[in-house]
Amino acid sequence: MQKQNKCVMKKLLITALLVTTCSISLWAQQFIVKTSTDMIPGKPCDKSIVKVSYIMNFVNDTTQSPIKPINETMILEVGKKISQFYCYTSFVGDSIFSSGIKNGLSQSLINENLGKYGMGKISWRIYKNFNGPGTTTMLDALGMERFKCEESNERPQWKLSGDTIQVIGYLCHKATTTYKGRVWSAWYTSEIPVSDGPWKLCGLPGLILKANDSQGYFSFEANGIEKGKSEDILYKGEEYENISRKDLNKIYTRYYSDPVGYITTNPNISISLTDGNGNKAKNPKNFPYNPIER
Repeated sequence: MQKQNKCVMKKLLITALLVTTCSISLWAQQFIVKTSTDMIPGKPCDKSIVKVSYIMNFVNDTTQSPIKPINETMILEVGKKISQFYCYTSFVGDSIFSSGIKNGLSQSLINENLGKYGMGKISWRIYKNFNGPGTTTMLDALGMERFKCEESNERPQWKLSGDTIQVIGYLCHKATTTYKGRVWSAWYTSEIPVSDGPWKLCGLPGLILKANDSQGYFSFEANGIEKGKSEDILYKGEEYENISRKDLNKIYTRYYSDPVGYITTNPNISISLTDGNGNKAKNPKNFPYNPIER
């Protein structure tokens, strides 16, 4: 699939409550479809006490040699009871889309504005403890569907080490664990006594500022921390469809094997792919899929 490929959507169902736009995220190797659900700002569920930005590096295609990591800026907002972890670029994209619709911009202009900032390479969002202590809620978007997977949070069983490093000026201690099918090393700081971290990682006597898996496919490293500024943590899953982890994994497999086929099961959507010369291109299939959780 060439980088010049573009996604043109026809026969869109457009009403006052449903407006969709589509763009290809080549880096994330998936189609991003924005819907009216993405316009909902969210429901306040806690106030943040710490806000951390991380650079996430991840590898979708493990067959490449050498491997080519993709990077994305992620945000962790930690409250007294609840935390959320999400992609900053996806957050900006939702804001641009919502603002464009509210201001009556044409779909082509909204797409143009979205293209200036990108669509985000991570579509999922993680909440810890939203449904009570020891729970995780993952929200994800596939095509026009929005899924909510609620689970008991299996805490990592950490092995503490005496090794230390500095991460953005904080003294961090090392810990290791096998968790969700991967071997993880994490670096946490007791200077910020918050037992949380990126993704689903948590359970250490301090905030996790750096983590990576043993294969080098996934890593997180903090590059900024904001404390003392209380802001609402917004829960965005009210309109999402409940789904089990088992069924969600089946949908991931189906989606990445044929994303266009998956999206166009909705009769109101058709997708036409063209190359840089305007010629019709084949629908891409069998995208590389390397989930962080196995």
